[in-house]
Amino acid sequence: MKKYVAIFLTLLIANSGNAAIGDLFLPSDDVEILNVQNFKNHIQNSTTAWLVDFYASWCGDCQRFAPTWKKFATEVATWRDMVRVAVLACSDEINTSICREYQIVHFPTVRYFGENYQSGKGVVVHHGERVDVQSVKKSVIEIVVNEIHEGRGTVYPNLLPYEASDLGRLFEGLPEHIQYVFLVVDPLDAHLGAEVALDIHKTPNISVKYSFNNNSELIAKLQIEKFPTIVALDRRNNSQLLTSDTNSKAVKTTIGTFLESKGLKIIEHIPEIKKIPSADLDLEHKERSKVVLRQHIKKMGDVIFQVDLEAALRYSLRQEVSTIEVIKGDQLQALNVYLTVLKKYFPFGHNSSSFIDELLKLTSESTEIKGVGIEEIVNRAENQGLFSSKQRFLGCQGSSTRYRGYPCSLWRLFHYLTVNSAQLNVYNKRNNPREVLEAMHAYVKYFFGCVRCSQHFQEMAAERNLTKVSSLDSSILWLWEAHNVVNARIKGDDTEDPEYPKYQFPTKFLCPECVQEDNSWKTDEVLKYLKRMYGRFNVRYIGADTRVLFPALD
Repeated sequence: MKKYVAIFLTLLIANSGNAAIGDLFLPSDDVEILNVQNFKNHIQNSTTAWLVDFYASWCGDCQRFAPTWKKFATEVATWRDMVRVAVLACSDEINTSICREYQIVHFPTVRYFGENYQSGKGVVVHHGERVDVQSVKKSVIEIVVNEIHEGRGTVYPNLLPYEASDLGRLFEGLPEHIQYVFLVVDPLDAHLGAEVALDIHKTPNISVKYSFNNNSELIAKLQIEKFPTIVALDRRNNSQLLTSDTNSKAVKTTIGTFLESKGLKIIEHIPEIKKIPSADLDLEHKERSKVVLRQHIKKMGDVIFQVDLEAALRYSLRQEVSTIEVIKGDQLQALNVYLTVLKKYFPFGHNSSSFIDELLKLTSESTEIKGVGIEEIVNRAENQGLFSSKQRFLGCQGSSTRYRGYPCSLWRLFHYLTVNSAQLNVYNKRNNPREVLEAMHAYVKYFFGCVRCSQHFQEMAAERNLTKVSSLDSSILWLWEAHNVVNARIKGDDTEDPEYPKYQFPTKFLCPECVQEDNSWKTDEVLKYLKRMYGRFNVRYIGADTRVLFPALD
């Protein structure tokens, strides 16, 4: 047994660094990776605008959005001297202060910061919705056009729509070296012309403008019948109508063909990104160690680890609750309820729950509190050695940093709380059987960073009648059923860890008596299984300092 524990401890030490491998964004991507140390230095007083995706690596919507953001960054690489595309991981503890300052409480959130930015929260471009690259481009272009309209956005070409009824003003305000103007006539609310203007803004001797098909006088004079149509005009007022397909690549090809006939060509200049080299030369060894560690944990079956429970607790308080600038009203009440069930049922060590007492007093006696105050209390508890482990995931560690982790540990935390509430209150007839479920519901509603996940859980709580739960045992089973509903919904999804495919648990292999011959559940056996798995006596202390938990045994 000692040898087995020694293997685990060796692997934990090798695995103690949080490597970037497997994160949603890497230095090889066409995005710039920001953090608390360089964020303000980059975006404040910058000669370019910035688009920043604030994300959490564990967030399913962030994982789905990451390929879109990378593709967007690649497709707008020619805009880089005007607007730079970046990311910042709010799931990384070092960035909590930035995410709190900019009030990033839902993921993913994309903000636009204009050139010469000095203060403010930026403009929201994207907020959790599932969108494609063209939708992101359209949103960005609308913000840029508004910036120019309000007298900012001087780094961009003039992207205000051309509204004159003839071509006489196309060269108005342009420098003498401009030989040709291309007017892209778009359907109303399209953004094709503006996109092309940004894409080829480095091409000398030309200017790209756009107009909409609601400019009826201009359309009638030019006899335009198809959209988009490109009008090429030179300094001698010679004009030519050019037809094109309805995408930016086709429009650029049409313009390029015209320019080639005049001995000119399109230039799409792509400024370089200065990559930050990785300082972790032992990354490959750490990744191999993680694989071995996961293999050992899998062999242990369905057990829970103190390390994961503490990781869920700290992450929720330090990187979700504390990112809210001011907590008040229903949010404050939800936090108080969450802290109350933690105080009652979390497996704290001797005297190690004192920081929860401090937080409970704060939430009970104040009408509003600051998120930074929550972080300070949790950090002080960390420094005082009130936690038995370092912040890491063990049983909830995924095959990469994007998988499992915090959501897995939060599920396990609430399963543990429901089971231990039932076991501790078995003779307490006055106890509210929904106490833990209501705390979870309120927490997910007001604090959980993944917007869509929160919405799904709230909808499921209503559909599955959470308010009708009437016993402690049915509370345990309600959460088990809810968890399996989520597993079924995301099975096969891109967010699923290939090493840990979603299944209906417990499996027949782990609990053969839980499943009947027709594959239906024996709920009385499932209940026994859940009480065994999430009971306090099934907690494993590998990676935890038991002297913190059980000082009398030292």
